[in-house]
Amino acid sequence: MTVALTRSARLGLVALVIGALTAVSCERLVATKIAKIAAEPGKYEGKDVTVFGTVKERIDVPSIKCYVLSDGKASIGVVTQGRLPLVGEKARGQGRVSRSFAIGARKLLVIIETPKPRPTLPRNPAVPRNGPG
Repeated sequence: MTVALTRSARLGLVALVIGALTAVSCERLVATKIAKIAAEPGKYEGKDVTVFGTVKERIDVPSIKCYVLSDGKASIGVVTQGRLPLVGEKARGQGRVSRSFAIGARKLLVIIETPKPRPTLPRNPAVPRNGPG
């Protein structure tokens, strides 16, 4: 059995695909180049940035999780509380740049990811704040 899409359904599907590709492309276009940060770390110290690259290394020790991203010209570590991407995977790092970050005997230029906010539970307006009474 063949399902034929109407013309409007096809156009809608094409628009959805184009929109998704544009969103991904735009985010990569506004990302800061890793090589640019590595060349001028003082300029980016304490600044929030987004970078894209290929994961070259994973560092997973009890006190810290970090992965190293490369854009082919330079590398930068990304300290995270989330999942570590696999080596060879394309990944995005987003956070604040720090020049003096030591992991064991290594000193790395890193991005420290901003923790994602945890959702707050809605307060029940029927229950008084100061307790009953």
